[in-house]
Amino acid sequence: MTEFPDSPEGINLRYYQCLDSTNSEALRLIASGEATNGLVIVAGQQTTGRGRRDAKWESPPGNLYMTVVWALSDHHIVGQVAYVTALAIHDAVSQWIDSKHRLVCKWPNDLLLNGKKLSGVLIETQNDWCLVGIGLNLEKVPEEVSEVAISLTDVSATVSASKSVSGVVSAFGDRLEEWKQHGFDPVREAWLERAHGIGAEITARFPSGDMERGKFRGIDGTGALVLERDGGDTRKIAAAEIFFSN
Repeated sequence: MTEFPDSPEGINLRYYQCLDSTNSEALRLIASGEATNGLVIVAGQQTTGRGRRDAKWESPPGNLYMTVVWALSDHHIVGQVAYVTALAIHDAVSQWIDSKHRLVCKWPNDLLLNGKKLSGVLIETQNDWCLVGIGLNLEKVPEEVSEVAISLTDVSATVSASKSVSGVVSAFGDRLEEWKQHGFDPVREAWLERAHGIGAEITARFPSGDMERGKFRGIDGTGALVLERDGGDTRKIAAAEIFFSN
């Protein structure tokens, strides 16, 4: 662990120049009894960064790789944390980019900027802890993913590591408090207002490998995706990858 450059005030932060992944470090701190509620773990780069279903998350130096460790009170609603987090990142990024750029939330946990992936969220749990992993492309996108990913510098937005941490953590705290005070309904409505592809044709690929096509009709009161199938009936989907038709 090293000192974070221009460390933001009021944040309990551990900074590492290089980690396998910030979520993995959070799991180690939980196992050793060193984790605290609200702890923020930041890495300058990750060697084995991962996304959902252990997909590799390219993690070169210069971007934000962060995990917020949060004491979990109810395991049944942990899926809603992804929406809270996506909104928080959207809130922060909206302050840094020109309004002419299109920033939207893609189900279940990505942010797209001008149609390309800007940020991803990985939610994991361990005992009574929730790990909120956040990746945000500040200035570098690997060449091999440049057709599908984007960074803030690609739209002429220069954001320091310190500013990105403080902005996202502050917005996360605000959205988390809103969720605690008023439940999921306002979170759901806010997410839908920023959602990508409502009404569009999608293909859902399930963990089993099965696939189903239909129209994306939003999310329900629990956070499940609502898929309208041929014939008009709907299916609620809690876990899947979705692909939008061109």
